[in-house]
Amino acid sequence: MGRGLVLLLLTSFNLLAADVPGGHARTAEIVTPNTFEFRLSPTYLISPSGAYLTTEVRYQPSEDFGTGLSFGAGEVGYNFGLNGTWYIFPDTKSQPGFSLLGGLYFNRIEFQSFFVFRLAPTLSKVFKMSWGQLVPYAGMPLSPSFHLGGGANEFSVKSVAGLSAELKSFGAVRLWTEVGIGVVKSFHEILIGLSCPFSTLGG
Repeated sequence: MGRGLVLLLLTSFNLLAADVPGGHARTAEIVTPNTFEFRLSPTYLISPSGAYLTTEVRYQPSEDFGTGLSFGAGEVGYNFGLNGTWYIFPDTKSQPGFSLLGGLYFNRIEFQSFFVFRLAPTLSKVFKMSWGQLVPYAGMPLSPSFHLGGGANEFSVKSVAGLSAELKSFGAVRLWTEVGIGVVKSFHEILIGLSCPFSTLGG
C-alpha cells in the first residue's frame, strides 16, 4: 500500500513537469499593434490538486505576431518563460481566427527542473454584443519536456476551452474563464482571470 502511494505521487509530479501549469488563456483574436497587455490568472489544479497563480505581460508589435513573458508559482512549484504567437488566419464572418503559439519555459517541480517547449494551435470567434463582446476559444497545447537532471523526458497533450468577455462598463478590461483537460501526461485545471491592455508611453 505504502509503495503504491509513493509511486502514485512520483507519477503525479512527472505529469506536472511534462506540462506548464497556469492555463492557456488566449484567443486567436488579433489585437491592436504596438500595444501591451497584462494578464493575471488564478488557477486550481484538479489532479493533482493545488493552487497556482500566473502573470504575463504581452506585447503586440504587429498584426501578424505577438510576444509574451510569463511567470507562474503555486503549491506545486513555479515556472517562467517566453512565447511568441503567430496570427495565421484572421477572424472573419465566414471563418474563426486561427493562431499558433510557440514557447519555451523553465519548469521547477518538487526539486526537479525541466525545460518545456509548448506548441499550441488556437481557434476563436468574436461575438459583438450591445454591452461588449464575447470570445469563445479552444486550443490544444502540445508540450515536450526535457529533464535537466538526467531523468526521463516527457510529452504532454492538453485540451482547453474558454471564454473571454469584454464589458463596455469595465473599459478595456477583459474577464477570462477556462477549463483544461489533460489528455496525455497532463493534468486538469480550472482558471479565472483578468487582463488589461495598455499603450506605449509614446502612443
